[in-house]
Amino acid sequence: MKPPLLLVFFLLFCGATAVAQPISGVLTNAETRAALPYVNIGVVGKSLGTVSTEQGAYQLAFQEALANDTVRISSIGYQTRLLTLRALRAQPNVSLTPASVALQEVQVQGTGLLKRPRTLGNTSNSLTSNLNLNTKALGTEIGTVISIRHHPTRVLTANFNVCYNKLGPVTFRVNLYRLDAKGRPTETKLLAHDVITTADIKTGTFTVDLTNEHLVVDEDFFLALEWIKGNGLEAGAGQPTRSAPLKVRVQRQRTTNGVPAPPPQPQELAFSLSVGYVNNDLYVRSTSQASWERAAIGALLAGMQPRISFFVTALD
Repeated sequence: MKPPLLLVFFLLFCGATAVAQPISGVLTNAETRAALPYVNIGVVGKSLGTVSTEQGAYQLAFQEALANDTVRISSIGYQTRLLTLRALRAQPNVSLTPASVALQEVQVQGTGLLKRPRTLGNTSNSLTSNLNLNTKALGTEIGTVISIRHHPTRVLTANFNVCYNKLGPVTFRVNLYRLDAKGRPTETKLLAHDVITTADIKTGTFTVDLTNEHLVVDEDFFLALEWIKGNGLEAGAGQPTRSAPLKVRVQRQRTTNGVPAPPPQPQELAFSLSVGYVNNDLYVRSTSQASWERAAIGALLAGMQPRISFFVTALD
């Protein structure tokens, strides 16, 4: 006997609803039970991740195909938790145990060191070439390699040139990562705690003061901005991203009666860039815990590569 059509429809609807139901939980400190804000949570190496809210809440889509994949939950100052996506669905409220942060020990000999001011990175403020951060996921991150000139070097400020911002206030986390042997960003952060900044600048440079971090480095590092709040994404459900969160535009400067005119500015956020025959040190990842991917436009610009306008001021 065939089941009534209405019953079949009801069963299919329930099944689809169960699959689409996101995982919802709260991330807390295992010792104090306090909520943990802006924690990275996602499937390792996949475009399925998010960032917890200021109240420690998160939502993450459940995909049966990724049910046995590893979810990484990480925050500076806490031990990283690893569990499967299926296990997270069964127990969505997770506590992280505080961990001591190992600070760098740098021996500086001589009174003349760390006195010379430096600007390291790309300071271009072009309005005709830009990188559009077109994201639908919290935890989207973009950055570039910063090469130092002398060892050691003390980092004073991180600076980011905005071509245009039509989104309003956006909250970022400033991350500095160690590089691997091939010069690619790793998961090892150099700062001892989170550095959070909210940018409401329409165009120009916004600067983040790192003086009090007392960060001294003796090797090249990776400077990145991570999107953790803004543009309505804080209410997102950690859905998988299906496209790269980066668009590269190289526009010709328009003129009106010989006067340069600004480029069109859609409802997006874009950073200034320059292009040239240089090493491609620009990387992006689509969401928390996703893989770093190199952004390339060589096929479009005869081998030229993009350099995003991120830079630091420093002493060496």
